[in-house]
Amino acid sequence: MDINGTGGRGAFDIRRVEPGEVPSYATLWSHDARRETRLIVGIDSVAEPRAGYQAEARKTWDRTASRLHSDRDFRLNSQPLAMCLTVGRSIGGRAWPNVIPHDASHEVPLLLWANTTLGLIGVWWAGTRQQQGRAVMTLTKLPDLPVLDTRTLTADQIELCEVVFEDLKDRDFRPANEAYRDKTRQDLDRHMLVDVLGLDKDLLGALDTLRLQWCAEPSVHGGKGTRPDGG
Repeated sequence: MDINGTGGRGAFDIRRVEPGEVPSYATLWSHDARRETRLIVGIDSVAEPRAGYQAEARKTWDRTASRLHSDRDFRLNSQPLAMCLTVGRSIGGRAWPNVIPHDASHEVPLLLWANTTLGLIGVWWAGTRQQQGRAVMTLTKLPDLPVLDTRTLTADQIELCEVVFEDLKDRDFRPANEAYRDKTRQDLDRHMLVDVLGLDKDLLGALDTLRLQWCAEPSVHGGKGTRPDGG
């Protein structure tokens, strides 16, 4: 409501982006699971300043826009990503609110961690689960989301995260509830826990079990046939 002037009090009107358009105020406004399978998600909308609101629109952009976005209404049994990046800065809507770390170098580590199995479990645990297969994070609860403390990472570890990102950014993820059979997710788990954090690779066996148990939870799979027992 602070962004959209239609039905809200914001300085912008939101419309769909046209093919090939390069907007001044790019926006990631809604969900489409079919185009949200990779770590980088393309913008889907344009925020156009309302007449007489140009100055306020610029202020909104300056304090809101970022590359990193969090999935506020996470449909675990159809959506793959807990967080995503856009190529450039963009304004997030209700579906993809902005996440703005104090240090921009923490964007990629946070993105990677949020999409590990442990990151998914953190979102599921912190969110409200009134409907099976769905975890909802309110904006007021988002700052309390349990994530890796990226402030403790060394410069070498942050650089390793960039390497992992480059390796995985063009690979597709399965929906979160299919983590038990998602090779990309499992590779991300291994990279983050072993390569970046330096944990013993023997822990991966225990993580395999945890991943399978979590994916078997009704509040995660929501009864879909993609659960581990296949329905």
